[in-house]
Amino acid sequence: MDFSTTCQPNLSGEAMKNLNVSMKIFVLSMALVVGFTLTVGWVYGRLKDSLYHGKNVEIEHTVESAWGVVDHYAQEYKSGTMSLEEAQTAAKQAVSHLRFDEGNNYFWIQDATPNMVMHPIKPDLDGKSLSGSTDPSGKALFVEMAKVASKNGQGFVDYQWSKPGTTKPVGKISFVKLQRDWGWIVGAGLYLDDIQAELNAIFYAVLVVVSVVILLALALVYFVSRGISRPLKHAVEMLSSLEAGQLSSRMNLNQKDEVGQMAATMDKFADSLQNDIVASLRKLADGNLDFDVVPHSDKDEIRGALKALGNDMNEIMSQVQVAGEQIAAGSTEVSDSSQALSQGATESASSLEEISASMQELSSQIQLSADNAGQASQLADQARTAADSGKDSMQDMIGAMDDISASGQDIAKIIKVIDEIAFQTNLLALNAAVEAARAGQHGKGFAVVAEEVRNLAARSAKAASETAELIEGSVKKAENGVTIADRTASGFNDIVQSIVKVTDLVAEIASASNEQAQGVQQVSIGLGQIDQVTQQNTASAEEGAAAAEELSSQADQLRQMLGRFVLKQGQNRVVMHQPEPEPVAWQEPKPQVERVAYERKPHTLPVERTPEKDDVQIALDDEEFGRY
Repeated sequence: MDFSTTCQPNLSGEAMKNLNVSMKIFVLSMALVVGFTLTVGWVYGRLKDSLYHGKNVEIEHTVESAWGVVDHYAQEYKSGTMSLEEAQTAAKQAVSHLRFDEGNNYFWIQDATPNMVMHPIKPDLDGKSLSGSTDPSGKALFVEMAKVASKNGQGFVDYQWSKPGTTKPVGKISFVKLQRDWGWIVGAGLYLDDIQAELNAIFYAVLVVVSVVILLALALVYFVSRGISRPLKHAVEMLSSLEAGQLSSRMNLNQKDEVGQMAATMDKFADSLQNDIVASLRKLADGNLDFDVVPHSDKDEIRGALKALGNDMNEIMSQVQVAGEQIAAGSTEVSDSSQALSQGATESASSLEEISASMQELSSQIQLSADNAGQASQLADQARTAADSGKDSMQDMIGAMDDISASGQDIAKIIKVIDEIAFQTNLLALNAAVEAARAGQHGKGFAVVAEEVRNLAARSAKAASETAELIEGSVKKAENGVTIADRTASGFNDIVQSIVKVTDLVAEIASASNEQAQGVQQVSIGLGQIDQVTQQNTASAEEGAAAAEELSSQADQLRQMLGRFVLKQGQNRVVMHQPEPEPVAWQEPKPQVERVAYERKPHTLPVERTPEKDDVQIALDDEEFGRY
């Protein structure tokens, strides 16, 4: 979809809305003129087509009459009445003598070659080829005629040709028709310069008529638009003056048409505004409420609203006077109450200051207790860790002593084996000594060796016995040590359990101390908020007292200002009892009473606040006040 084409009507409509009345009338008139001109142009075109069509019909009928002569002689030949030569000669002679258009035009005969068969004006062309004959534009007109006749049997051919006695070529149209029996083409032509001359005469006549119509339309548009736009311009100027508050402008237009009626209505409206509305508003501005406005009808909104305004202002000013007296009386009571409230708030602030100091000291002590409880909890954790370490070491020692006892028992077994070996060695040595004695002199050396072996076996047995006794004593002592270590480990377990209980108790004490510290901190914050509220109440009470005093002064001024208004009472217009009030100028407000606010000293709480609890607020209503 073409967006520009779619939006063009809307744009044209918007442009027409922004045009002034004169331009709109001009555009409308020009549209009518353009429509008239287009209609005349269309009629001119239709007339031109009609004239050319008439020429075509005329030349066609004329050629058909000459063709009928040729066809007649062709039929004579076919019927045997005449020979071919006689018939063709007779046909040529008959056609050569034919004339039309008041004797100015003639007929010729050619064939499809094309060769000239008969030309009544130029007989020297008879029998000659016409292929090279062209008009000034180069068009081979006879060749074109042969093509049209051979293809369609007949037809029109237009070209340029000079009229007899002139050298300037003019437009000409020819109609040719084929006689199929002999292959002859009968043709004739008409010059079109007479049609063009007639069309030119008509064109200039139409141009003069259109020009006169346009001039008359422009003159009519000028006078009509001037008669409409000038009063409208004056109306706009008058409305602009009314909008600016100037009611002296009038149109004073002496016309009886719609524009004149509009001007008369606007003048009447301005007179009504100036005489009724503005006069009443001036009284209202001067403080004179004793005026009455009569609406012309139920739909008269301006006068109805002004009348309602006057009645409402009378009622309001009466109520304001009564309210002024009440304000003056109430301001004194408010001032006294505000002073008493300020004194009580100051005393409350002093008491809260003392309570805040006590809470600060209590918070410091609770925080110290919480810190000590935290340190005790850390020491208890360290003792618990040490006890667990001693318990683990004792378990390791018990395991080592069990290993020593097991090793002693193994050594006792080995020593027992050594003792048995020594016993067997002693027996062998004894047997060796007996055998050496039997051997006599030869076994003396062997007996000495056997004696030494026996002595060594005895010494080994003795050493093994002593070692066994020592090992047995060590095993007994190790077993006794294991028993003692078990008792010690049991004691360590009891100590660890006691330390765990102590650690838990200390942790609970530390947690409780922290909670107490947080509670005291919240109480301190709440007291600070109460102190701030008390300070604000004190300042508000002092401001209320000063405002009440100022209100009393303003009430006096209000009474003086209301004295300048003239009110209605019932149906009679009366002036309220005021001895010729003078205009009261606005007085500057009296200086406010200096406020002595109770300044609260800043306190630094010892308890450190955590970031996530900075927004803790303590409720101050009766149900929540004593919660902490």
